[in-house]
Amino acid sequence: MTECTIALTIRSFDHDGPAMAKLRKRCRVGYINRSGRRLTEGDLSRVLDGVEGVIAGTEPFSRKVMDTCPLLQIISRVGTGIDSIDMEAAQTRGIRVFTTPEPPVQAVAEHTLALLLSVLKGIPLRNEMIRKGEEAMQPGTLLAGKTVGIIGFGRIGQTVAGMLGPFGCRILAYDPYRKGPDQAGVEFPASLEDLAGEADILTLHASAQPGGRPIIDRHLLSRCRRGVVILNTARGSLIDEDALVHALEEGTVAAAGLDVFPSEPYRGPLLRFPQVIATPHVASNTTETRREMEMEAVENLLRGFEGGRE
Repeated sequence: MTECTIALTIRSFDHDGPAMAKLRKRCRVGYINRSGRRLTEGDLSRVLDGVEGVIAGTEPFSRKVMDTCPLLQIISRVGTGIDSIDMEAAQTRGIRVFTTPEPPVQAVAEHTLALLLSVLKGIPLRNEMIRKGEEAMQPGTLLAGKTVGIIGFGRIGQTVAGMLGPFGCRILAYDPYRKGPDQAGVEFPASLEDLAGEADILTLHASAQPGGRPIIDRHLLSRCRRGVVILNTARGSLIDEDALVHALEEGTVAAAGLDVFPSEPYRGPLLRFPQVIATPHVASNTTETRREMEMEAVENLLRGFEGGRE
């Protein structure tokens, strides 16, 4: 493989770690995003001049961006989603796209469980109260015996189901693209509405929908049990923000644990609800997971230049 020029457009990458060391041995690193922010289309068009490969985060690789980068051959994502990449444009231009689907699974599943327990037990609020010298009289809620509806039953959804089993939960799952045999102890309702109508807790693990269409909207919320808990560690676009705000105000949704939002960094109306526990899109951000994802992204890029498959 001849030396290629690559760019790190991702805003978080260990610039001194083993993945970077491996990358520098094989490629010329022409640009590193040290701004600490997500690059815009304009930024990308400027910094990708003369670049053949990219280690990417969630930057918007649109048709417009690709039109300005004639040498670009490979986009290697540190992460799983491709909704920030115009895949049709990439295919038309022969740009190969790689992702790292396996490393984040355990981290995101654990974060989902952490959010769920924090919501049910009111842990952040109680932590704040004890520091203020206040008493917390409101009781928490058991996870044991609850019916959990998992929307999206891929790697992460299945891992979450396995974690919930020992808590004595009834597990429901819905995924129109589900393949393979059913997972033991998991029920599969005929429709999303059927799942929503039975669940005490709804947790999202689906991919972004075409056109950014939400899964949890006013219609689905109208089918939910009153007092449902909603979790989202997948994509912010999967929830209609206005519908969720209304449901929280009306009590249809008792609480929510959210790691992703329609716009990030998030400053929206969901933050005014004390029963909403929010984290800033960090579900996969563990030391072990990031190291593995970064190395896999680099290896994907190098393999791509050598003619390997996605």
